[in-house]
Amino acid sequence: MSDSEEVGREPTDLIAKVAGPVGGLWVAYNDHGICGSGFANLTTFARFREELHDRTGRPARLADALPADLFDLIEKSFATGDRDELTFDLRGASPFQQSVWEACLAIPAGETRSYSDLATEIHRPKAVRAVASALGTNPIPVLVPCHRVLRSDGSLGGYAYGLPIKERLLDREAVRSAA
Repeated sequence: MSDSEEVGREPTDLIAKVAGPVGGLWVAYNDHGICGSGFANLTTFARFREELHDRTGRPARLADALPADLFDLIEKSFATGDRDELTFDLRGASPFQQSVWEACLAIPAGETRSYSDLATEIHRPKAVRAVASALGTNPIPVLVPCHRVLRSDGSLGGYAYGLPIKERLLDREAVRSAA
C-alpha cells in the first residue's frame, strides 16, 4: 500500500511545502506523479487543497515532507531547470492542455518561446489564444514552466501569478544558465 492510499478509502493526494525558486511552494503528489503546485506566499494551504480537490475530485492531506527521492528530483530541477526526471499526473486535463504543458516542459531553462511557437510545435498554429488559455490553467506552475512562454514581440505577456513572479523566475533561470 502506498503512502497516498489508505485502507478502504479512496486515494488521497499528499501536499508538502518546499522552498521554491521564488519562495515557498506547495507540491501535491500521488502515485501517478506531481498533480499540483502553488505559491505558498500567495495561497494558504486550505485554499490550495480546496482548489486541488475542485480540479481532481480527490481528497488531499498535508504530508510531513516530500519523499526523499521526489524532494531530490525537485531540488535538482530547481538547480538545473531540467524537468525530465519528474513525473506529472495530468489526469483530468484535456489532450490539448496536456500537449501544451508537455511542450512547456521541452523548453530548456534560460530559454523562452512565444505562444505562437508553442502553437506551431503542437501542430495547431492557429490556436495561439487556446495555447495561452491552457497555460493560464497550468495546475503545476514553476515545475511545468509556463513562465518560459512570452508574446511574439518578446514582452512577458500574462502569468496567472503576476508578472513580477514571472520576471523573477525568468531572471533566475537566465542567471543560472549563463553561469
